[in-house]
Amino acid sequence: MSANKILLRYYPPGLAINYRTLKGNERLRHFDLLDLDTKTDIEPLADKILMQTLAEAEEEDKSPTAEEKSLVTRPFSGSVSNSQTTFSALKQALGKLQRKLREPVKKKFYLHKCHTSHILPLTNVCFDRSGDRCITGSYDRTCHVINTQTAEVEHILTGHDNVVFSVDFNHPNCDKVVTGSFDGTAKVWSTGSGQCQCTFYGHTAELVAAEFHPVNSGSIATASMDGTARIYDVETAHELQQLTHHGAEVIAARYNRDGNLLLTGSFDHTAAIWDVRSKNLCHQLRGHSAELSNCIWNFSGLLIATGSLDHTARIWDTRKLDRELHLAAKHSDEVLDISFDAAGRLLATCSSDCTARVWQLEGSSEQLEMLSLMAGHTDEVSKVCFSPGGCMLLTASADNTARLWLADSGMCSQVLSGHEAEVFSCAYSYSGDAILTASKDNTCRFWR
Repeated sequence: MSANKILLRYYPPGLAINYRTLKGNERLRHFDLLDLDTKTDIEPLADKILMQTLAEAEEEDKSPTAEEKSLVTRPFSGSVSNSQTTFSALKQALGKLQRKLREPVKKKFYLHKCHTSHILPLTNVCFDRSGDRCITGSYDRTCHVINTQTAEVEHILTGHDNVVFSVDFNHPNCDKVVTGSFDGTAKVWSTGSGQCQCTFYGHTAELVAAEFHPVNSGSIATASMDGTARIYDVETAHELQQLTHHGAEVIAARYNRDGNLLLTGSFDHTAAIWDVRSKNLCHQLRGHSAELSNCIWNFSGLLIATGSLDHTARIWDTRKLDRELHLAAKHSDEVLDISFDAAGRLLATCSSDCTARVWQLEGSSEQLEMLSLMAGHTDEVSKVCFSPGGCMLLTASADNTARLWLADSGMCSQVLSGHEAEVFSCAYSYSGDAILTASKDNTCRFWR
């Protein structure tokens, strides 16, 4: 085996080794390192990764040709040298991933720019992968593509006949934008030109969620207040599937990591898992006693979290779906949003009780163990998200502020103030060095 390069993914930590077998075949071996933290001993981890990669390469080379056998009989010292070089490179790569996880918890963010081109309140916002652009939805029926360095509008996406509520990039390329509107349609746009590439029809009520297929961006999934979720082909704009099992409004539609499953959440108190390939309903998650506010996958796709207006959040194991795995039941009012950290080991919840909480997902107890309580907002907390490294928590509140908290202690690190109305949405950039807050005061603010 000859290793060519090592590719890194920072959040959540992972790497891929590009190598060539004795037969000359080029391979890419992926490793998710979800348990990597700042205390991990990287030398045995590097050795384990190298041994697994060598074993995979040797398995492929079990039956060499005569020409390949001549390669095998060459002095073995070259293979040892190559393995030592790869081992050293793996240690350096793992060290770099560890350094990325040591984010400065005392870092302060300062107002960089204030974007004021919307004429009505903002709804949702999203960064692209680089953090150089963001998109904003608004009650003014437009989506703006904004340069985060200058706060200048690159494109105003017009064409919807009602509120633009949902906005998303096709990660990681981010050359397309999907918008979902209360006019019942979704649209896909070119990020570079701002031109509308296609419009998706079929829903008969407000469309509240839309996202791209995570692998190829070849389809989008939508959720609507008409009680259905739908999947459309981006190239043809044709409807591929209509998911109609829910008995009330559908408020979320989320692909899992490989795009083979779709998770939907509804006001009928349930979430549902659909097999995109077979077009079948796999399972319906029952247990909540009120409308769902959100439902999400963790990174691995093994866990699902649901938040509800019944004051609880629940964790479900996709390998055993007959009942919830864990229950988070310490909020005294509606749970409005939920978020996994990048590695999927922590869950954050926020509520109308003006607090956010972080929960540890380890352990066998049905009741989740609360790691920290974030108390300080004076009105409901409507959005919550972790920093990329997972040490910090960002919340948005109707008290006109966003706040940064230490995830492990619940201590407030910083109040992001200046908005003159409810902060409805917030987001971290992928690298964690920028924050976006969007408000019903018609503005969004960039913090660095």
